[in-house]
Amino acid sequence: MAPRRYGVAPDGSVQRLWNGKLVEDFTEADTLRFMADTDIQLHGKVSADILAAIKKAGYRYEGGEVLLRPGKEEMTMSKEKTTGAQAPEQEAPGGSGLKLDVTARPIDPIKNLVGFATVKLNDCFVVEDFKILQSDKGLYVGMPSKPDKNSRTGYRDTVKPITKEFREELHEAILEAYQQEIEKLQARVAAARQAPPPEKESIKGQLEAGAKKAAKENAARAPKEKPAKAAER
Repeated sequence: MAPRRYGVAPDGSVQRLWNGKLVEDFTEADTLRFMADTDIQLHGKVSADILAAIKKAGYRYEGGEVLLRPGKEEMTMSKEKTTGAQAPEQEAPGGSGLKLDVTARPIDPIKNLVGFATVKLNDCFVVEDFKILQSDKGLYVGMPSKPDKNSRTGYRDTVKPITKEFREELHEAILEAYQQEIEKLQARVAAARQAPPPEKESIKGQLEAGAKKAAKENAARAPKEKPAKAAER
């Protein structure tokens, strides 16, 4: 039997629970609270960006909990009474409903590390230091991490997706941004190769130019003639 901190997922695997829930069972409020708790663990407090995201979603953060604001709660109840269940709002491309702006930066390979990426979510939260790595099977994404002597790998992820769907969406967005930067670099290299090489001055021309320059400098250094002495009386 799995410990109380763990639960059995639909696929039969044992996964860690958060507030008694599997990540597959998270509501919007659970996700926002998870982000707030992660902020506290990393920085000791909930950042202004996370608080703004909570407020924008129609919630408030109070006593460590993410609660519905009265206005949103009344509106939801009104919708249920008058129209019943509504079709979900159209989500942003990718399915999570989150707007992802990714900036990728290729680097000279360091072992299997080939680049870094920064991800901005909904124009209000930025996560830096995603790693882009190369393996025999292709490119993959490494999460931001920090050293942890208790971890099997020696590092512990400081940011991680909590659903399979969002993990796939995030990785796809990062790798696509990286590929676009690589294509830009390749285009620049190709353009540089196609450009005609600069004309090189012939050796004879270089020697003639050097001789003229030397003659000019010697003329400038030539001593001036002294005035003739007055005839003796």
